[in-house]
Amino acid sequence: GQEEATVRYRHMTPEISEAVRLLSGSGDRLAGTKGEEGKVYHFMIGEVFYFESVDGGTYAYLEKETYRVREKLEGLLCRYGEQGIVRCARTMAVNLYQVEWLKSQPGGRILAELANGERILISRKYAQALRERLKRGSREAE
Repeated sequence: GQEEATVRYRHMTPEISEAVRLLSGSGDRLAGTKGEEGKVYHFMIGEVFYFESVDGGTYAYLEKETYRVREKLEGLLCRYGEQGIVRCARTMAVNLYQVEWLKSQPGGRILAELANGERILISRKYAQALRERLKRGSREAE
């Protein structure tokens, strides 16, 4: 017979929305190059720990690999903001679904540890927006 998947939920969450996208085959895939070889690799947005703009290029950091992507940081934020990508510094955006824990720091900053053990600092300029987004998300879960 034909393949079929049924998804039941009380409230639509970003995680459920992402699962539906993956099941329907329309999950967002990014393309990036690695090193000087010029080969193009494809990966899912959920695999990205964070993006960083360095020397005019934008890089996607996965668990063990780093790829240069064509999109600018602002475009990535617009395209994947609903999937957990948020700005954490002028040149960096983090995937909230890869964050293990957050800890407030002096000066209004936030220290975040990612699932791969890497730590990043969320600047005070973007920390308040992150706090509000997390509060909004916890209210949606209730």
